[in-house]
Amino acid sequence: MRLRRIWPAALLLLVSALAGCSDDGGVDGSGVPTPTETTSSPAAATSSPAAPTSTASEAPPEPTLLPACDLVTTDDVAKAFGVSFGAAEPGSDTSSELDLRWTSSTCSFEAPDLLEVTVHVTGPDDFNQGTFGCPQPNDAVANVEPVDDIAGATDGWWRTSQAPPLEAALRACSATALVEVELEYEDGVDYEGDPRNQSVAIAELVLAALQG
Repeated sequence: MRLRRIWPAALLLLVSALAGCSDDGGVDGSGVPTPTETTSSPAAATSSPAAPTSTASEAPPEPTLLPACDLVTTDDVAKAFGVSFGAAEPGSDTSSELDLRWTSSTCSFEAPDLLEVTVHVTGPDDFNQGTFGCPQPNDAVANVEPVDDIAGATDGWWRTSQAPPLEAALRACSATALVEVELEYEDGVDYEGDPRNQSVAIAELVLAALQG
């Protein structure tokens, strides 16, 4: 009687054990359980790299014509004005008038205790706002008159300060260049010659060099 009660219980335990083995994996042909294969897919990257940003300020474009100091020399300026000048000083500057803005190559010459002459040279591609043109200089604090006797120029203007010391500028334009000769005299100095005609001589020299 005791053996009959124990046998069904042992059989139940064996069946439960076999069921547990079938949950963990299959059985190959040799009777050895095989592990259950699991697969996982990596998460796809969804973020894209941020676009680089620039904080550096933009520099003005380089002038496209020959540098001003390659077009006029210290000897040229000394001959035009009849006085001695120091060595040429190259540079550049940016000007704006009306709706135009441009960058020029410059060359400066100084006659100590007398005046400083600065030659500005600008080409059509040096206009970074608006299109190439020959605007009349601002006459708010200066006297401005047209000049039509500059060889090689289609337009010209002569601007002078309304009060001493004399500050003046000759603007001469061809179809492909804007040339300006700027004068700054020391206060109270006496000068010989005609600053307008002397500036015309420099402008004609630069325009001829650009065309040649």
